[in-house]
Amino acid sequence: MIKTGIFGGAFNPVHNGHVRLAEEAVEQLKLKKLLIIPTFDSPHKDTKLAPFDDRAEMCRRAFGHIEGAEISDIERTLGGKSYTITTVRELKKLYPEDRFFLLIGGDMLFGFDKWYRYESILNEVKVCAAARDNDSLTDMMEFAAEMGKIKVLPTNAVEVSSTEIRDKAARGEDFSALVPHGVCEYIKEKNIYSVQ
Repeated sequence: MIKTGIFGGAFNPVHNGHVRLAEEAVEQLKLKKLLIIPTFDSPHKDTKLAPFDDRAEMCRRAFGHIEGAEISDIERTLGGKSYTITTVRELKKLYPEDRFFLLIGGDMLFGFDKWYRYESILNEVKVCAAARDNDSLTDMMEFAAEMGKIKVLPTNAVEVSSTEIRDKAARGEDFSALVPHGVCEYIKEKNIYSVQ
């Protein structure tokens, strides 16, 4: 049985917080493989997403150093709105030998019961929520216990916001400390978040 992490998100753009979460999850859960899955068409986000290929390339640059990390275009292949349950079921067909761990940020945990078919997700994979700071850890543990089947991962998470990065990039301000070096270069080179 191969322990495989699923880490999906808009990654608009990917930032140091995403990278830290991935690194710590691989270490704590002893994952052999980590599938990084950029959202194709998010049902939750109103923000206009940068083109899929640009977000996938930023992910390649951000997560390339993590052993076992792969960038997956499964949600583009599936098409339509990107619902986690659909992605998970497709992955289980593609990798029948794998045991899956769905990684979510601590900020997503408290709204997890609003996710489309969240109970089915809990039955299909082990959900692991990354705690961002010690203050939220107790609340997260209580919530996870109420929901059942959710593991809380204490992490040394980095507080970063993709919105803040997009805003800084649009204003021509320095955001290099918030994203991996290769991602910073790519955003600048392609003018991804500059105001048109």
